[in-house]
Amino acid sequence: MKTKEDMQELYFPTPKLIEWENGVRQYSTVRGDTEVLMSYVPPHTNVEPHQHKEVQIGMVVSGELMMTVGDVTRKMTALESAYIAPPHVPHGARNDTDQEVIAIDIKRLKADETYTSPEDYFLDIFKTRDLLPGMEVTFFVEDWVEIMLAKIPGNGGEMPFHKHRNEQIGICIGGGYDMTVEGCTVDMKFGTAYFCEPREDHGAINRSEKESKSINIFFPPRYNRAKAKKMKADE
Repeated sequence: MKTKEDMQELYFPTPKLIEWENGVRQYSTVRGDTEVLMSYVPPHTNVEPHQHKEVQIGMVVSGELMMTVGDVTRKMTALESAYIAPPHVPHGARNDTDQEVIAIDIKRLKADETYTSPEDYFLDIFKTRDLLPGMEVTFFVEDWVEIMLAKIPGNGGEMPFHKHRNEQIGICIGGGYDMTVEGCTVDMKFGTAYFCEPREDHGAINRSEKESKSINIFFPPRYNRAKAKKMKADE
């Protein structure tokens, strides 16, 4: 029988610190076939191009980064765009600024998934709307994945408990909130990640006075399925 600690480690894995010779620090959390990396890139640091069998998607949370995927280089500013590096496509980055950059990268490899990307490998904002009253969300969409930036209002703002057919991962990037997955509750703080498999019950509430922010990733897209289907039909 699994203990409460076992369940928490399943849904909210303890981050493991990875330190690179160039000074980059990454905090890794893993569940199944997916790894979430919270990366801290020092000023004037180069991350050499590299490739691997997993697909990798990413977004800048703080600062700006010159990101290269394949032969395309683009300046990424905080929460304005995302990139997709398909399996075995080289990708690297440079922090040309005087400030530390914080970025989130997600690596994934599942046998039944096909990892497409735009021709230039970068996703721009698809749409911004209110998901619930007072809860503004912003979407980035590809046919197999959907990224949702969410702002949870303070003083009891919540995402009611629910479950769905999509796999869902979330990372707190501002403020704090209580996140519950299958009865296991954790106080989400900056960098905390949760992993929710299909049909696992989950919900969130922000008990603080300040707004909280999170990045949520759905496999496959949940809220913009029509766009994803159209993209697949156009291939």
